Amino acid sequence: MNVKSSEVVQRSTLFLSVKATNMSTLGISTNTRLLGLAIINSENSLVDYSIHLFKSSWSPSKANMIVTSLEPCVRQYCIKRVVLSIPHAHHQTREFKHLISCFRKFFEAEKIPVYSKKPHMLDTLYLPEQKKSKKALMQALTLMYPQLTLCYHKEMRNKKRYYIKLFEAVAVAALHERQG
Repeated sequence: MNVKSSEVVQRSTLFLSVKATNMSTLGISTNTRLLGLAIINSENSLVDYSIHLFKSSWSPSKANMIVTSLEPCVRQYCIKRVVLSIPHAHHQTREFKHLISCFRKFFEAEKIPVYSKKPHMLDTLYLPEQKKSKKALMQALTLMYPQLTLCYHKEMRNKKRYYIKLFEAVAVAALHERQG
């Protein structure tokens, strides 16, 4: 990864360190600035997660930089499928649509199927008594994957949402693994 062009903000200790043989799903939640990644194996275990910040202003080369940053992950892990978190249509900018198109082309070239999940599809992950909110989703995921506790507490202290992309990536990957 080119450190000058992107900043890796949070990553688990295993990220890109070993060749894993039982990987299944790569969850991705992105916008044109943040990229949340999560890898969930077929036993529904959260194996790895990270969030990346791309500070530069938008350009097609930035889209290429973001997509290129995924190559080490694909190379190091046996990714069988990719699941994208897709926001509601009114939250999708032209730049976001271009970035998603680039993701799809990249994974098509790697012969990895790409699926997408809309926000309402995550409803099954909430605890029954919880009101549907991003905070409630993060709480439910922290109960499922205790290693996310530190990220959850950091997010609760932040004035601006930062780690939500990480939690969304975990959510779409976990949901896809549950649904088979």
